[in-house]
Amino acid sequence: MWEFRTKFAGLQIIPIAIGIAFWDKTDNKETLVIATHGFIKKVDKVPAKEIDRAVRLRDKYLNNKQKK
Repeated sequence: MWEFRTKFAGLQIIPIAIGIAFWDKTDNKETLVIATHGFIKKVDKVPAKEIDRAVRLRDKYLNNKQKK
C-alpha cells in the first residue's frame, strides 16, 4: 500500500487529502495502479482503520480478479 497526496495550486495544504493505492503486477505485460479510496488526513500517521479498509479493498479486488 502506498499513500499519495493531492496538491492545490502547487501547494500541499492541511488537512491533506490522501489516497491509498496498490500496484497490480499479476499481468506480466502491464502494471496497474489501483487507488482504493481517499480521506482527509488530520494527523501525521495514517489511521489504522484507513489502512485496514485499503487492505480489504485490495483483497476483494484480487479475489474477484482470480475468479475471472
